[in-house]
Amino acid sequence: MVSAYKEGAWKGVNGSLPGLSLEEQIKGLNSLMIHLRWQEKDLPGIARAAELAEKLIGNSGDEGALGSWKAVCFNRAAFFWRGWGDEDVEISKTDEAASERFAHLNLELGLRLGRGAVPIGRAEWLVGAFAWSRGDKDEAKTRFEKSLKLVQEGDDPLEVKMVEAYVNAVSGQDNSDLLAELDAAEKGEFYATQVRNATQILG
Repeated sequence: MVSAYKEGAWKGVNGSLPGLSLEEQIKGLNSLMIHLRWQEKDLPGIARAAELAEKLIGNSGDEGALGSWKAVCFNRAAFFWRGWGDEDVEISKTDEAASERFAHLNLELGLRLGRGAVPIGRAEWLVGAFAWSRGDKDEAKTRFEKSLKLVQEGDDPLEVKMVEAYVNAVSGQDNSDLLAELDAAEKGEFYATQVRNATQILG
């Protein structure tokens, strides 16, 4: 799909779809979204790809295709969250608000498809992140607390600390000790920076 886009833009994308299965179509559009975000910095293009994927998936019950659609929904939401503090794109509050429904779809699909605790925990976190962005810290806290319980079943203690720090951030609790622990851990600064950026941007 990315190659088709590079060679023929959207006309190339549309021309490549008929020869693919539904799962391949949705998976290809997700790969295109990732390319458009990190290589092209094209937010309208990401929205267009997700819209096309949504039309294609329709009411399909194909689990493989739905799994790919879940990935589309996660990225469609995550790429439009202001809390990352990304400096290479400008995300408006309007565009962010229009993206929140995809965070909810990602969670619904995770539950429907029987995904494990950690993917569901991350989906709860994403819903909470959007709640925080629109100023609903109570819902954000509830979602982050659900996320924390679920990611504790995984094998990444840094992710657990990060989600705990998100709970603290929307609760008005001091995060300095927890963020210092993340900073001191190998690769922990990546997680700590996420929390600091979101706190600075969203308050």
